[in-house]
Amino acid sequence: MATKLTETEKKIRASIRLLEKHGYTVIPPQQEVVIDTTELNKRKLEMRKQSFISELRMYLGTYSSDMLNAFYLYWTETNKTFTKMRFEMEPVFDMKRRLGYWHNRNKNGRKTTTTDEDRTSKLADILTD
Repeated sequence: MATKLTETEKKIRASIRLLEKHGYTVIPPQQEVVIDTTELNKRKLEMRKQSFISELRMYLGTYSSDMLNAFYLYWTETNKTFTKMRFEMEPVFDMKRRLGYWHNRNKNGRKTTTTDEDRTSKLADILTD
């Protein structure tokens, strides 16, 4: 069963036939492709987390691994769309200065470690590799 063409579709087809008659090649428009970027964002985010870990490794001799783990957990928290981490949303972020502040705050009795011991020990393993 053939479907009826609208007036607009008839005009488009007539225009295409006319163009082809005069030697033109008519390329039909491509269908719109919708890409789910969530997975891509997560992969990019993971690469940036690894870069953050690499920078933190430089401070292993200066600060304890527990403090570095807490610092990592706090500053790598992501937004809902997995496009940015907390430190990337800051207008200014100097890791050396932030670590110094974090260390001084920890010395003055403020708790910076997480209550989730499994996550902390896993990150300690990552940082010491």
